[in-house]
Amino acid sequence: MPPEWLLALLDVAAIAAIAWIGGAIMQRLRQPRIAGEMAAVFVAGLLLGGQIAGVVPGQQAEGRIADLFPETALGLVTVVGELGLVLYMLLVGITIDPAPMRERAGALVLLTAATIGAALALALVAGPLLGDAGGWKPPGVSQSAFVLAFAAALAANGLPIVARILEDRAMAHSAVGSVVIVAATFTTSLALIAAAVAIGGGDVPAGGRAALRVGAGLLVLAIVLVTVRACWFSLRPAFAVLAVVALALASALAGDEMLSSLLIGPLIVGVAVDKRGVTARTVERRLDVAVRRVGLPVFLGLAALHTDLRVLGSDAFAPVMSIIAAVIALKLAAAYLAARIVGFDSRDARAIGALMQCGGVMTIAISLESLHAHVIDTRMHATLTVIGLATTIAAGTLLPRTWRRHRADPAIAFR
Repeated sequence: MPPEWLLALLDVAAIAAIAWIGGAIMQRLRQPRIAGEMAAVFVAGLLLGGQIAGVVPGQQAEGRIADLFPETALGLVTVVGELGLVLYMLLVGITIDPAPMRERAGALVLLTAATIGAALALALVAGPLLGDAGGWKPPGVSQSAFVLAFAAALAANGLPIVARILEDRAMAHSAVGSVVIVAATFTTSLALIAAAVAIGGGDVPAGGRAALRVGAGLLVLAIVLVTVRACWFSLRPAFAVLAVVALALASALAGDEMLSSLLIGPLIVGVAVDKRGVTARTVERRLDVAVRRVGLPVFLGLAALHTDLRVLGSDAFAPVMSIIAAVIALKLAAAYLAARIVGFDSRDARAIGALMQCGGVMTIAISLESLHAHVIDTRMHATLTVIGLATTIAAGTLLPRTWRRHRADPAIAFR
């Protein structure tokens, strides 16, 4: 058996290679590369069988997973995956220009509300049924906390995955791309807050505590960003990149403490970077390959290894398939109608609906946090993991096959 540090490097290399193969296959099928990367690492995890250790307290890994991911190696691989996710969210933020969004405030509010409303409606109907069925909700957990965690996971948008799809389809700088990425950020931020409330107990006091943490965090982040934005761009490019990365990491750690989320802070830091300056171009150039080809696939691989789909059993097939079909249909329809109301044509509205229904890695991340906090059981986590994967594949399938790269912004009627 090689030393655990060497085994960790081999694990990282294997996950990256599997993801690359899956992405290449999906690209040949004219589907988003990220869908293939995600599917490939999940299939590999399923073939290995079982979960890594520590998914729930006292749970131990068995067989091949225990041999390939011992404790120290698993810790190192986890650091690589979480760092990759944080830096990817920084890169996503750099692609967002906040200036045009002021003109689309009404559209963003309506699109966010429609998406969250569809997920909440499904959770309010299906959540109590699953909670009473046994095996989905841990004993002692309130129904409100369980349903809220379920709704948060369903409402979340797979921001990293959506950003990759937008890049693959040359949509990142289109009107559709800019609206989707900001609406997805709003939706996911609210979903993370809801998840924090659910983990805190799902009651009014838990909501108050979450609101205080969010308010304090936003105040500190605003002060830091104003200060840094005023002075970091006088630094040489190399030092400016280090400053941006350090701030992204610090904001991720702060977000993890407040809302159990590493994502929102780095995204906001990326948005604050001047898109016309040399810093943005330098960050993208130096981080692009390592983050997109190694860091993010490793995070997806870890998500796969946290999930044992065997816990679903044959009796869960019908409810799981029903929930998958319902969440795709409801979020797609809600986002499509909202986009039509604010002035997008049918083709663009279809693209917006396809992208807004994608839960992806954020559905899985919220599910993992809820599982670790004993708000949901392993069967619900496995279901939400399948939903994250299914909605990712659906996003690429439902998108229009071709895309005009240089389109004028539509006249948006809703203000």
